[in-house]
Amino acid sequence: MENGRQRIERVVPLALEHGAALIALTIDEEGMAKSVERKVEIAHKIYDICVNEYGLSPNALIFDPLTFTITTGQEELQTAGIDTLEGIRRIKEELPGVMTVLGVSNVSFGLKQHARAVLNSVFLYHAVKVGLDMAIVNPTHIKPYAEVDSEQRQLAEDLIFNRPDALPRFIEYFESHGPQKTEGATKADPTEGMSTAERIHWQILHRRKEGIEPLIDEIIKQRAEENAVSTDEAAVDVLNTVLLPAMKDVGDRFGAGELILPFVLQSAEVMKKAVAHLENYLEKQEGYTKGKVVLATVFGDVHDIGKNLVNTILTNNGYTVYDLGKQVPLNTIIEKAIEVKADAIGLSALLVSTSKQMPLCVKELHKRGHNFPVIIGGAAINRSFGRRILFVDEQTPEATPLPYEPGVFYARDAFEGLDIVDRLTSPSEQRSDFVQKIKQEAINERQRKASGKADAPASQTQIDTTPSASIKPLATLPRPPFWGARVLDRIGLEDVAECMDIKTLYRLHWGGKSHGEEFERLVEQDFKPRLERMMRSARQLRYLQPKVVYGYYPCQSSGNELIVYEPGEVESGKPVSQWREFKRFSFPRQRERDRLCLADYFASVESGNVDVVPLQVVTMGSAASDYIEQLQQAGDYSEGYFVHGLAVEMAEGLAEYTNRLVRQELGLEGERGRRYSWGYSAIPDLEDHERLFQVLPVTASIGVSLTESYQLVPEQSTAAIIVHHPQSSYFSVRATEAALV
Repeated sequence: MENGRQRIERVVPLALEHGAALIALTIDEEGMAKSVERKVEIAHKIYDICVNEYGLSPNALIFDPLTFTITTGQEELQTAGIDTLEGIRRIKEELPGVMTVLGVSNVSFGLKQHARAVLNSVFLYHAVKVGLDMAIVNPTHIKPYAEVDSEQRQLAEDLIFNRPDALPRFIEYFESHGPQKTEGATKADPTEGMSTAERIHWQILHRRKEGIEPLIDEIIKQRAEENAVSTDEAAVDVLNTVLLPAMKDVGDRFGAGELILPFVLQSAEVMKKAVAHLENYLEKQEGYTKGKVVLATVFGDVHDIGKNLVNTILTNNGYTVYDLGKQVPLNTIIEKAIEVKADAIGLSALLVSTSKQMPLCVKELHKRGHNFPVIIGGAAINRSFGRRILFVDEQTPEATPLPYEPGVFYARDAFEGLDIVDRLTSPSEQRSDFVQKIKQEAINERQRKASGKADAPASQTQIDTTPSASIKPLATLPRPPFWGARVLDRIGLEDVAECMDIKTLYRLHWGGKSHGEEFERLVEQDFKPRLERMMRSARQLRYLQPKVVYGYYPCQSSGNELIVYEPGEVESGKPVSQWREFKRFSFPRQRERDRLCLADYFASVESGNVDVVPLQVVTMGSAASDYIEQLQQAGDYSEGYFVHGLAVEMAEGLAEYTNRLVRQELGLEGERGRRYSWGYSAIPDLEDHERLFQVLPVTASIGVSLTESYQLVPEQSTAAIIVHHPQSSYFSVRATEAALV
């Protein structure tokens, strides 16, 4: 805002038109904000104009609160590190939904490279802790906080937080010390000099199964002799004071970004082996479980990888988990909780459509007068959703709220779920304080939304069906090699693997979150050899079985609808006006920008031309899900996680393989032949899967079926419509617009 509103008024309309996000620096006519108050003040001004006036989504606004170097000795910049961290925290707190970004290395300008690397790494760690979402860094100059030498780390923190004589001490140290060297690389036994408890902790943290059982025997014997207790009492003590704290350390390091998820699961396998051996001492000991939790993926939802992770973490932290699987009806969940006297119920959902089961469960529990706290999680929901469904009344937000007394708790991930269960099973006074705190947060949010609620504009009940003027009709339409459906069931895994997005596999599905040299080392030493081994195993065990059904169908558009005709009508000789309609698919239209709708990309009824719409459904088969379940039951958590990730990405690879085949058969070049899957913004209605299954012989040919909420089973399956128009693009439609269809 160095020129007031001038740049905002020029840029924000463009961002809205194109669906872009914006970086917003805390700068105004007075200059760059240095103090916390100035950073927050400018952020509020920008937010009010962009969000409240122009209607930009808060999560499309990315604030850079700016940081200044703290190494010059200038008095006015001595608190620059503190001011930036506090600025990030307050912007995230006071402007819900916005994101933050920071050019981290500005903080260390002027230092020698090895000193900058330390200061940048420590500053980044603290920035992430207070809410930083994105960082501009050179990844080769950043290392995990835990790997920074402890003395260097302390010097950096003293400098960041402006402690006495911090700058001269920092400079003096790095003038006399070169770059940090790797220590202990040649040490024969990394646990040398450790106590038995410390060795167990180290092995769990470093994922070493070998030798864990003798260590358990040794420490139980030691504790029994030292405390003059029986071995079963000593075993409970070891569980609570050695094993569980070790897994907590693993969880804390995962939360801090020091461990990737597959490593956490490998630690859980060591923990499982240790607990299984420890249970030999617990035959006489009743009730050593920390608590009982009933877990389920809600009815209609076939995705359970997240729920399985929660099971793994809770089980290996001393809880008894009753995992009911996926697609579980509400009655089954409630009856199991009653049967086992559960301490909590955990519900998981991947999609918005299935997450609607969660408030139904809460209301049913309230109606029956049960007292089970409910923990919810999954990709489709957030903390605000959890606060909203805590209330079981059907009143408006202004009404006196009626909460579900035992509480509804949102868990971002498995470790937050563990923390919630720990609190719910803590002594009654602590548990009561925790539940009341969560309820009060929900009440505050409800009242805030009620007080800030503006008069809503009258809803647009009339649907706009006028085609977008920006989409030009094609003079020549492609001709398919055949009409109707075709099945492919002899596809080589190597051919599918070539179509996978390896980066997505490694980063998204296998949890590789590191960067630079660390990520390259992870790929070369772990991921690549693992992928080769798993592909060999998949061929031998046949748990990946690619199958495809795809086809070409004559079609025309009519407003916001795509009319699909019987394929035999093409050769019938009858005029198009007399062709038998097979199915219709309806799509939402943007109200602004280019007013795009997927139907616009096909020849219209008015044109008299007949277009072609390719449709496809692909699957890696049910054997993958069965194999993952076997691995989970056998306690091979990390392998199950890797197999799940590979199967999901191979399904995406198979979709791309089929897409390439369609593009080749239609003679499409360049970007033509985009693939759109139901559930995304431009094509949101999952109910269309049912129409798709009536066009393509999906279940009979490749064994894919639908749940009652129209999800594909097996999970490792995808469906898509392909658009050949050269102007086709991926675009978004607001939820309110999509709801009009």
